[in-house]
Amino acid sequence: MLRLSIFIKDSYLRVRLAQPGEVFSKPVFWKDAIEFELSPTSDYTMIWTSLLPDLAPKDANALVELVAARYPFSPHYDELHGLCPGVVFANQSDEWVFFGGTFNPWHAGHQACLNLIPADKTCFVIPDRNPHKDYRELNIVCTILEISARVRFGKKQFLVPTFLLEPRRNPTVEWIELMRRKFPGNQLSLLIGYDSFEKILGWTRSEDLLRTLDCLYVVPRLEKDDARIEMIGKVKAVAPKLRITFLDRHDYEAVSSTDLRGRVRL
Repeated sequence: MLRLSIFIKDSYLRVRLAQPGEVFSKPVFWKDAIEFELSPTSDYTMIWTSLLPDLAPKDANALVELVAARYPFSPHYDELHGLCPGVVFANQSDEWVFFGGTFNPWHAGHQACLNLIPADKTCFVIPDRNPHKDYRELNIVCTILEISARVRFGKKQFLVPTFLLEPRRNPTVEWIELMRRKFPGNQLSLLIGYDSFEKILGWTRSEDLLRTLDCLYVVPRLEKDDARIEMIGKVKAVAPKLRITFLDRHDYEAVSSTDLRGRVRL
C-alpha cells in the first residue's frame, strides 16, 4: 500500500513518501490503495505530479485517483470528503473557470489561454477524451506527466485528472449541470478557443449548456471581427443572459494540436 504524508496549501496538494516505520497518528485509508495523513508542515514535500515517476504503476494510478477525487465534479468527491474533509479542494472563489480538452499535445496556444485568463479567476485545467470520437484507452499517468511537464500554471490554476478516469464520453453539459446543482451560488464559466466557440452550438444539448453557464471566455484563433459578431449573435439568441468575453490576441493563434500530431507522424 502506498503511504503518503500530504500537505495542502492554497488548495495545492503536496506529498512525500512515508519513511520506513513511520507511524501516522491519524491515518486515512483510501480505496485499499493509499494510507495517508495530513501534515502541518511542508518539509520535504513536492507537488503530487513530481512524485509520479518514482512510483510503481499501481501506486501512481492510485495517487492520480486520489487527486481526481478531491474535486467536486468527481463521483468520489463526497466519499473522500466524508473520510477526510481537509484533503478535498476547498477554494472559495465565487467563479470557477473550466478549461477542458484533449491537450494532445499541450502547446503554446493552450498556454496562451491560461496566460490570458484574468489572474484572479480560479481555473481548472481538465484533460479529457474527445467527446466526438470513440472511447480509446489512455495511459492516464503518462498523459498527466506529459501535460504537467509542459504547462506553466498561474497561482489559481489547477491540473485536474478527474475525467481521464471516466471510461465513457463525458459531455460538458452533464457535469456543468451537476456543478450548478451542487454549487448554486458559484458562477460557472468555460475557457475555450474561438474554434470551439464556433462549434459550440453543435455540442451535446448545447442550449441547456449555454443557459446553465455564466460566462464564456473566448481566446482568439485568427478569426475576423465580423465572424465574431455573427457567432455572438447566434449564441445570444439561445442564451441571452450568457456573458461572452473575448480575451486578447496572442502570438500562437495558428498553433494546432492536430497539425503538431501530423508533424510527429512525418
